[in-house]
Order: sequence, then structure tokens, then C-alpha cells
Amino acid sequence: MSVEYIERVYDGYSKVYDFLFGKVFQSGRELGPELLNLFPGAKLLEVGVGTGLSLPLLPRYAEITGIDLSQKMLDQAKKRAETLGLKKVQLLKMDANKLEFPDGQFDRVLAAYFISTVPDPVQAVREMRRVCKPGGYIVFLNHFQSEHPVMGTFDKIISPLCYRIGFRTDLNLRKLMRDTGLEIETIEPIGLLGHWKAVRCVNPA
Repeated sequence: MSVEYIERVYDGYSKVYDFLFGKVFQSGRELGPELLNLFPGAKLLEVGVGTGLSLPLLPRYAEITGIDLSQKMLDQAKKRAETLGLKKVQLLKMDANKLEFPDGQFDRVLAAYFISTVPDPVQAVREMRRVCKPGGYIVFLNHFQSEHPVMGTFDKIISPLCYRIGFRTDLNLRKLMRDTGLEIETIEPIGLLGHWKAVRCVNPA
């Protein structure tokens, strides 16, 4: 799928995304700040910020930059930030495969329910690594292909159908780590039946 297709899909989701996915993924979002281990003045990049569902859970002493491909999703995020009175939040329209930031700008990078929505997840993660400081944390909250043989095969079968509605189910976490030079520091099951994972990596020097 193309970047343009994904943008159209999530523009369409903008008014109903919170209703469809807010409560379903809430437990993972609540774990996100714990894994990020933010500190006063920390610079956080959230890639795929969407409608800003993570914003109320993040500490106000952090400097938050959120990017998303969908302007309509960002419009919802901006309304949320204004309602919450958040001052240290910057929201930008941007392609995750071409991040417009210098190397090592951020202390932490968060990808919440995002990395399986992009056409080229390897390139997106490489860009996340580039803009993250060496030793900084990169945190993923996401569904990855099951390592159980039967469930893994099912994930592969349904992935083409799911991708038509904006995400894939056959993203292999271990291969993604190998292809991007990351190593998993911690991994925890989250969400319904633990089929989603919270993964923290340390960006190597």
C-alpha cells in the first residue's frame, strides 16, 4: 500500500478513531510512560501520534513532539492538547519514513499502535533510530505476528485484508529488530489476551 492510501484511510478514521480504538488499547498506552522513563526536560517524539490519545498520560514536564501523516488526525490531536492546556506539545504533519529532524534530537521515541500501519516499517524504524540519541529509549506498542505456529499462520492469512483497512498483522518483531539493528531490552504482553506487545529498545551508540 502507498503512503497516499494510508493517509486517506486514517483521514477517514479521524472522527471515529477514539471510539473504535480508545478503550481497546488503553492498557498499552498507560504502560507507555512507564517504559519511556521520561525525566524533566526530556524530548519525546511520538511517531504516529494520531488523535493524541497518549497525550493525557504523558508527564507535562517532558517536551513532546508528535507527528502523523494524516492532517485530520492531527487536527483532533491539536484539539485534545488545547483542551488539556498542554504547553510543551508540538504537532506536525510528516511522513515517518522521512523524518524532518536532525540526528539525535530526541531522548525518547514512542510508536504507539503505529509501526504496522506504514508501508515500509524498516525504514520508519531506521529513521526513529537516527533521530533518537544514543542510549535513548525507543518504545513500541503494537501487534506483531504471533510466534505460535497456528496463530502466526493465521496472522499471515488475514494480513492482506487487514492492510486494506490500515494495518498489517504479519509484522515479525524479531526480523524487524534484526533488519534495523535494534535489540529488545524489555517485552511485555498488553491488550486483549496479550496479542499485542509493549517493547522497549535502547538505541545503540
